[in-house]
Amino acid sequence: MGKIIQTKGKPATNFDQAVKDLARLQCRIGWFETAKYPDGTPVAYVAAIQENGVASQSIPPRPFFAPTQAAKSGAWSELMGKFAKRILNGQMSAYDALDALGGQAEADVFDTISKITEPPLSIITLLARKRRLLGGSVTGATIGEFAKQEASGNYDISGVSDKPLNDTGRMMATLTHAVVNK
Repeated sequence: MGKIIQTKGKPATNFDQAVKDLARLQCRIGWFETAKYPDGTPVAYVAAIQENGVASQSIPPRPFFAPTQAAKSGAWSELMGKFAKRILNGQMSAYDALDALGGQAEADVFDTISKITEPPLSIITLLARKRRLLGGSVTGATIGEFAKQEASGNYDISGVSDKPLNDTGRMMATLTHAVVNK
């Protein structure tokens, strides 16, 4: 990743400078190195698993980046077109334009994540959530217990959210964007 820009830029004073400013910057949306779960697991890792799924572990894909990009790329292009005119006219810096675009894209991805309800969580996942909610840990042995409970039909998942992608809220809370040098 490029160096994160910490301060806002100044509007370019001429066309050539505006083009250079746009060419040296990019906006990234997602989860960065500092976003971690309490056990140290990077949130970006978990987000990638959720986006793509892991068939060998019976984790179905619950994509949010790809559908958001497909649905919103036209609107993002239109917004950047408006910003580009302002940049070229010296009314807005390239940094500010990309920061605003990143904020919009971040909000759009957040919205997509918040609306995901399918595929539903497995009973084993819900039992694991309940165990953690009650202060217990989840291990391979407890997953085996949950599988037996599911098979027997004798389980209690009351009081547990069945909302995919929002077990602890950390993924949504740490979604962000940054304007960086290329």
